[in-house]
Amino acid sequence: MQEIFLGVNSEPVDPSVAIVKDGKVLAYAEEERFIRNKHANGVYPIHALEYCLDFAGVSIRDITNVAVAWNLPHYTDGTIKSFYESLRNKWPVDSNTLSWQSRMLQFHDCEYHHNFHRSNCRRVFGDINFPPLYPLPHHYVHAFHSFMQSRFEKAVCITIDGSGDKHCTVIWHCEGNRIQPIREIFMPHSLGWFYAAFTEYLGFRAYDGEYKVMGLAAYGRPDSEILSRMKQIIYPADDGVEYLLDPSYIYYGPHTYSNRFTDKMVELFGRKPRLHAEKITEWHEDLAFAVQKKLEDFVERLILWAIRETGVNNICIGGGVGLNIKMNSRIFQLPDISDVFAHPLCNDAGTAVGAALAACFQTTNKRPEILSTLALGPDESDDKIENTLKRVNIKYEKSIDICEAVAEELVNGRIIGWFQGRMEAGPRALGQRSILADPRYVENRDKVNAIIKFREYWRPFCPSVTEEAMNKYFEEYTESPFMIVSFKANDRLKSDAPAIVHIDGTSRVQMVKKDVLPLYYKLITAFEKRTGVPVLLNTSFNIKGEPIVCTIQDALRTFWSTGLDVLAIGNCLINKHKMNIYDGSLSC
Repeated sequence: MQEIFLGVNSEPVDPSVAIVKDGKVLAYAEEERFIRNKHANGVYPIHALEYCLDFAGVSIRDITNVAVAWNLPHYTDGTIKSFYESLRNKWPVDSNTLSWQSRMLQFHDCEYHHNFHRSNCRRVFGDINFPPLYPLPHHYVHAFHSFMQSRFEKAVCITIDGSGDKHCTVIWHCEGNRIQPIREIFMPHSLGWFYAAFTEYLGFRAYDGEYKVMGLAAYGRPDSEILSRMKQIIYPADDGVEYLLDPSYIYYGPHTYSNRFTDKMVELFGRKPRLHAEKITEWHEDLAFAVQKKLEDFVERLILWAIRETGVNNICIGGGVGLNIKMNSRIFQLPDISDVFAHPLCNDAGTAVGAALAACFQTTNKRPEILSTLALGPDESDDKIENTLKRVNIKYEKSIDICEAVAEELVNGRIIGWFQGRMEAGPRALGQRSILADPRYVENRDKVNAIIKFREYWRPFCPSVTEEAMNKYFEEYTESPFMIVSFKANDRLKSDAPAIVHIDGTSRVQMVKKDVLPLYYKLITAFEKRTGVPVLLNTSFNIKGEPIVCTIQDALRTFWSTGLDVLAIGNCLINKHKMNIYDGSLSC
C-alpha cells in the first residue's frame, strides 16, 4: 500500500500545502497564488490542497498523515503554557502578548487543531474521516528541510525566525540522518521579530517588507549614533556567543504606532516611524544599514562558535530569516566557511514541504531527494493556452521556436512576460513565471521598475546565468540555482550586464542548468548567441503588492495592465507592438 503524506501550513501568513511520496515532493503551492491575495492572511489553503491532491491523483482518504510544523503535544500538555508563564514572571508582559499566547495555546491544542483542519476540509470533501495529524517541532522541521535537501553529508544548520514553539534561533549539528540541537535561543530573543519591528518602523509591512529593508540597507552608511542606540535594543550575551533582545522595545509596553514595536523604541531614536508614503531619507537608509549589520553580526558569532564546536564548516540555513540574501552572502564570504546552502523555501510556507518530508522519513525511512527544482506548481497545457486566447479573442502567433523568437525580442529592447511549465514555488521567479529583459542596458532596469513592477528605486534585479558562465562573472561562488545568495560581481559582469548589479557591487544569482531547466537554458543561450552575454534580467511575473501569476488568466491581466511588450506563454507570442493599439500620438 502506498503511503502519501500531506504537509499543511495553516498559519495566518503564507498558508500552503505539499504532497510527498517516497521522499519526493510531488506538488507544492501557496494559497496566495490561487486567490490572488498576497500572503493570503487568515485563509485556509483549500485551493492549494485541492491542487496537490489532484496533481498526485489521490483523494484526501488516501493520505497517510497530515504533517504540521508545530509541537502540538507541548501546547496540549501544558509545556508551552508553563513556558509562557515563565516569561510573565521575568518581564512585564503586556495585554497584546497575553492575548497572542492564549490564541497560540488554543489553536495548537491537539483536538482543536485537528477539528480546525477537518471543518475547513468538510465544505469541499464532505463528511470524511480526516487523516491523523503528524505534529513536529517547528525549528526541527526547518532544520530537517534545509539539511536533508542539501548536498552536504554533514553540516551546521542555523534556523532563525520570529518564533516557533519556544524557540527563535537554534544551532544544529547535522550528519547522516542525525539532526541534533547544540544551542537554543528562546523567546523573546528573536532576530526575526527584531527585523520585523524595524521593517514597520521604516514604513513597510512586517512579514512582507523585510526584503525592502535588506535592499535599502545597501544604500546606507554606518552612523555611530544610530549604531550606539541600537545597542540598547540588541546586544551580546555574557557568554560571548549569543545575543539578547530587550523586549521592552519590541513587545512589552505601549504600542501607539505598531504592534511590532513599543513607544520606547520611538523615544530611543527620537523620530516618529516613517509613514508609508513618506520620502525615504539618508537617515532611513542608515537605519536600515544598522539593522542589517546587527543581524549579520550576531548570526556570524553563532556560526563561528558552531564551527569551533563541531569542526564542520558547511552551513545550512532555515527559518524565515534565511530569505535574507545579504546575511546569507555574509556567511558565504566568511573565511572559515566551506559552503552554504540556504533553503529557498525556508520560511513558514515551506514548512508544509519540510513537515511532509519529515513525516515520510520517520514513517517509511525514505530520505528526501536533494533539492534540484522548485517547479512544483500548476501548469497550463498548450491546448488550454490556445483555447483561452481564442476565447478571449486575443491576437497571437504560434512560434516554431519560442526561445529564438523571444531572444530576438529581447535584443530589440522588448520586456517579456515569460510563462512556461509548472509554476515555481517560493518568492523568486526562476524561469517559469518571469519578467525578462536585456541586462546590458540600465534603462531596461529602470523601465521594468517604472512601468511594470511599480516598485522602489533601491530594489535590485537579479540575473539568470548559465552554469558554464558563472566563473566568467564571479571570482567566488557556489551552486546557486534559487536566487537565495548573492556574490560579488567582477568587472566583466558590471560591463556586460550593468542592469543586474546592485549598488553594493553584488548580484543575487540564479545559476541555470541545462538538465534542470532545458527551455530556459535554451532561451539564455539563444540570447548569448546574439549578444555574447549569457545573462538575462529576471524578476517575478507580478506587479507590486500581488502574488506571482499562476494561470494564463493571471498572466493576461498582468500583461495588459503593465508596460510589458511581449507575452510568451507556451509556444504562443502576444506582441503589443504588432497590434493596432493607440499610443497617444495623432496623425492626419
